[in-house]
Amino acid sequence: MKDLLGGNDLPDGDAGQRQEPVPVVPALDGPLAAVWPPAGLGLTGPGAEAAGRGFLTAALAAGGVDNPHARSTVVIPSTTAATLLGAAAVLPETPRLTVPGSLDDALDILEADTLHRTRLAYQHEVDTIAELRRTDPCEEPQPPILLIADAAASHERARIAALLAQGQRLDIHGILLGSWPDGNTVVVNVDGTTTPADGEARHRTHPADVGRLSVLTPAETIGLLTTVAEAHTGQQRPSPADTARPAAGQDPRPASTSTEDAGHGDGDGRGPVGDEPAPAAEDTAPVVPHPRDPATDGTQAAGEEPAALSNGRVKVRVLGGARIVDMDTTMPLRAKALELLVYLVVHDGDAAQDSILDDLLPDAPAARAPHRLHTYVSALRKALARTGGPASYLTHPSRRYTLNREMLDVDLWRMRDALRDAKHATTDTDRTAALQRAIDAYDGALADGSGYEWIEAHREGIRRQALDAHLALATATTDPTQALAVLEAAMRHDPYAEAFYQQAMRAHATLGHLEQIRALRRTLTRRLEEIDAEPSEDTLALADRLIAGLRQQWPTGKPEPRDDGPRS
Repeated sequence: MKDLLGGNDLPDGDAGQRQEPVPVVPALDGPLAAVWPPAGLGLTGPGAEAAGRGFLTAALAAGGVDNPHARSTVVIPSTTAATLLGAAAVLPETPRLTVPGSLDDALDILEADTLHRTRLAYQHEVDTIAELRRTDPCEEPQPPILLIADAAASHERARIAALLAQGQRLDIHGILLGSWPDGNTVVVNVDGTTTPADGEARHRTHPADVGRLSVLTPAETIGLLTTVAEAHTGQQRPSPADTARPAAGQDPRPASTSTEDAGHGDGDGRGPVGDEPAPAAEDTAPVVPHPRDPATDGTQAAGEEPAALSNGRVKVRVLGGARIVDMDTTMPLRAKALELLVYLVVHDGDAAQDSILDDLLPDAPAARAPHRLHTYVSALRKALARTGGPASYLTHPSRRYTLNREMLDVDLWRMRDALRDAKHATTDTDRTAALQRAIDAYDGALADGSGYEWIEAHREGIRRQALDAHLALATATTDPTQALAVLEAAMRHDPYAEAFYQQAMRAHATLGHLEQIRALRRTLTRRLEEIDAEPSEDTLALADRLIAGLRQQWPTGKPEPRDDGPRS
């Protein structure tokens, strides 16, 4: 690793005397602040990417416990992260790093921060964030924000330049990989030394005057960021030796994860930006990406299938409890990320970003809510990738979030598909088979045990559909024993629905189970008492009629009805 903080040769006193190493990132002090270009700094040359990694690392390492205003935050699109660290690299979780899936999303975040900081400055009657910190140090922290991105197409260049020009007084800065004529460009050599780009006009001081920038390899960067993230979150990343131990003589295989995390997809934030309030207590457990490798994970025998289905699809269950089946439990999924998964599943895998924010984050500040959503999207993507391997599980087209139905096996979707098939079936056999698939998929209430604010209407609607399917199948089944099995399952899901007891009484009557009809009547009466209700006259009359009918069969020489049916 070379010059993590950079040697500084700004002309100050003896021009030939080397200065002490200082951070070469936007900060409250330091020599680079004096020469920082107003519309961003471009990096070219053989050491440009290594210098970009240096800026990323030093920015996240800046600041201390006693000065929250100096804790720089970084916004870097996933495509740029892939350029700097490799498509398979996995950035550790830290609340000071946001990795959206596209440059457009990154600029949306900066625009929100620009508006927020402008309002704060206006409210305190100051012109800059630096003045705000001095006049009201108790105000919410406004740390430096650093955008790291690739030099973009013309329409994006204008947007970046405009944002960074406004951001200069708001402590929002930019590093662009490539030539950047809207600001300044430096040529970075392999050792981190810098010179102005060819033909670039010199006016006063220039960023190249810093002399040398931080230059890091991808491996060094990941190692340093992991240490920094542990300091930020208080959570230690599991050692590879603890989670993947190669067999003797076997070369360790490189960890890999979904390419969405580093180079594809959208909305892939690793953490909130700037002065983002801490998530709720249930969301504070960071999700440190460290994918399981079937070839090296000691928990899986050789030749055994990975946790995902053999065709690569990941099993997701939202009925009877929400979970990703066979997920690596050593990397806990954020509660809000799981709620996002349930929300998207309920909406058939697609929902507008604004709707998600309204339902999942109704109380979050408007300027902060998108940042939090990026964090939850990132955590969900990584959990799916750790379970099923690299794939596109969640995309972000045009301010929407969409699950890839081809890569997920979801119980609710199977239930809905089966109900649709039953509705359009042209034969009794096809309809019965479809109804059976529907009730097999239903294992309980939607996200049972969760208290999501938005969920109750969906939970009741899905429950009603499932119970209707149970009753329809029991009615259509000619075998009373099979009908009773279906009805008993339905009564476990809804112990107060009289229609199931009525149909079960009829099935028992067909089988000659007189005592079971009486038992059902007693059970229903007892359960309804729990909710201060009682059986309807129709149900009581049906029980009396069926019991009387069975008694009338005795004088005819038929066997006396026995209590040999299944108990309710």
